[in-house]
Amino acid sequence: MNVVSVLLLNASHEPLAVVSLKRAVGLMMADKADLVQSVEDQALRSAHSQMPMPSVLRLRYYVNVPHRTVAWSRANVLKRDHYTCQYCGYKMPARESTVDHVIPVSRCRKMSVDPNTWTNTVACCRKCQHRKRDETMEEAGMKFYNPAFTPKRPRVNYIVFSLGNAPAEWKQYIRV
Repeated sequence: MNVVSVLLLNASHEPLAVVSLKRAVGLMMADKADLVQSVEDQALRSAHSQMPMPSVLRLRYYVNVPHRTVAWSRANVLKRDHYTCQYCGYKMPARESTVDHVIPVSRCRKMSVDPNTWTNTVACCRKCQHRKRDETMEEAGMKFYNPAFTPKRPRVNYIVFSLGNAPAEWKQYIRV
């Protein structure tokens, strides 16, 4: 079995949690959730019945959940930016990845501002980080590889975001 986790959507189709296959089957059997997407060419079988292997479920009722925040960390910034340097577009291996501060740390400290925020950090290759040093993007003559890019907080719940590579069936429900 390839899939051991199932994406659970709220009744409004927003990601709610990632649950085990056992929990997913239990929700379906209790008529608390409906199958939205199944794993292609895989099924769950018992002695007397067969059902598609769930990949995405939707609850039949709405659950009010306070919006959780994704904690800032180096690893989460790299995941948000898909391990791609935001200055040159280089797709980096994990071991070569670094995080750059758009406004340098030294200047943030002078302004008494936290430098480690979602809007001030981006994934960056070592070459671009060395070129930028302790300067702003404008001073270093640099710009974002994608002109439409702006660093921002991920709009997805922490459980889903922390998985990194989600199954293909989940992509349309997750906005990272």
